[in-house]
Amino acid sequence: MACSTWIIAAVILLVIEILTPGVFFFACLSIGSLGAAVSCYGHPPYWIPWLVFVFVSMLSIYFLRPIARRFFVVSPRKSNVDSLIGQKAWVIEPIRPPQPGTIKIQGDVWRAFSDVEISENSYVEIVAVKGTHLEVKKSSTN
Repeated sequence: MACSTWIIAAVILLVIEILTPGVFFFACLSIGSLGAAVSCYGHPPYWIPWLVFVFVSMLSIYFLRPIARRFFVVSPRKSNVDSLIGQKAWVIEPIRPPQPGTIKIQGDVWRAFSDVEISENSYVEIVAVKGTHLEVKKSSTN
């Protein structure tokens, strides 16, 4: 492959890396492609750039990827529904097991269930999200 082909491959791999944040795999392959581009000057045998590509890519995956992953940590974000867990809500309709009641949280009305009976006009804490219902428990504080 010509030197320009290796450079084009490096750019394409870098674009793929940008489109898949947090992986840092394609960036390592891009570094390997740049190493191969440098090694193909002087017209060496065709297998030399490939050998350099594999070697430099493996080295960068082994050494640089762990370092990059520490700096560019992609923390898992809670979805909107999962962010409700642990929050307090107001009981609009009483919860009488096994029948669900109705609660209001952040201006939204939800169906909620509990193991114990919870009266209207009291606070509850959201324990879990089960489909379109919230599992709640009596709140210790208002």
